Amino acid sequence: MEPLISSVQQLAEQADEAQRKKLIDTLNGLALSIESPQDMMQRLLYLHVYISVARVACDLQIFNHVVDSPVPIAASDIAARTGAAPNLVARILRYLASVGALTETQEDTYTANKTTKTLANPAWQGAIYHNFDFAWPCFLALPEFLKETGYKDINDPTHCPFNKGHNSDKSAFEWLPQQPSLFPKFNQYMTIQRDGMPKWLDKFPYINYATGVANDRPVFVDIGGGVGHQSALLREALPDSITNPIIVQDLEAVVAQAPPDTGVQHMAHDFWQPQPIKGARMYYMRNIMHDWPDDKAAIILRHTRDAMGPDSVLLIDEMVVPKTGAHWQATQLDMMMMSVLGACERSQSQWETLMASAGLKIKQFHQYTKSLNDCIIECELL
Repeated sequence: MEPLISSVQQLAEQADEAQRKKLIDTLNGLALSIESPQDMMQRLLYLHVYISVARVACDLQIFNHVVDSPVPIAASDIAARTGAAPNLVARILRYLASVGALTETQEDTYTANKTTKTLANPAWQGAIYHNFDFAWPCFLALPEFLKETGYKDINDPTHCPFNKGHNSDKSAFEWLPQQPSLFPKFNQYMTIQRDGMPKWLDKFPYINYATGVANDRPVFVDIGGGVGHQSALLREALPDSITNPIIVQDLEAVVAQAPPDTGVQHMAHDFWQPQPIKGARMYYMRNIMHDWPDDKAAIILRHTRDAMGPDSVLLIDEMVVPKTGAHWQATQLDMMMMSVLGACERSQSQWETLMASAGLKIKQFHQYTKSLNDCIIECELL
């Protein structure tokens, strides 16, 4: 058994990102194939335990205490630092070690491993809070919501499991910014959500669209682009000779948080309103469409279409769900969009239908990740 494990570890060390993901999926598939019914049900019935206990550990800063300790740390020391009952802390630590979140070195003594360091990261802790406090109530409400609505498609952001789970008649986008304990956690999560994954700039031939553009013409308009992370990456990637404006648009409150001196311009703009920048070479939307059902998404798209010039392109940066063999990381996001926003992740044919409804046609899909099948969907005027 040990030589086999060593071979797998060696493969993982030599693999690129796509190969590493494939190796994980293969090993997970192997584990599933040798599970007994008892094994499978034990795993299924207790899926909720890990994130629940991890959230408690975040509250108590347990992961940070373990990571910060230069030597293995005793449960009693962590209890003293947190003020929690020693027996409770010992039980929490024992569980976390059993699922690989910590490494047990001896009785009631623990040290950090790779997973501990991830869980001590404030941004990933924000993800835990966001999913537990915000998303979990939506999934708890999902079965009853579907039963009450006759198992119909969910495509209304103000009538979806989110509304039942949080007892609100507002959409999640209206409700979340008004929650002072939740909204900062969401923003933390968004800073790291795609950390370590391939970037669209690695696969899309942006230089072809940025070259030979009149100097005063905007080369890139990042619609709903937050504080401008993607635009800043593009500016950095472009040669110094290309000085055309790169414009990031978002709501005024978001623009106010944008960092200075990134080589891009920031503009307050609501994408439900007509697009004020006319004839840019590239318009870009990253993970905007999957937040909205088709009727709402088409409104946003039409505002952009109306601003496009004959040679303008619209770049939609989203996943494309394959016809068969969709990855679990993609399908779980589809369930999230459905339950929280009444929206969806889309297949190629669904993207084509949506674009046609907005007066656009898809020129090409530029895939840049394997598991999520993230693509730059290159669109032009119909």
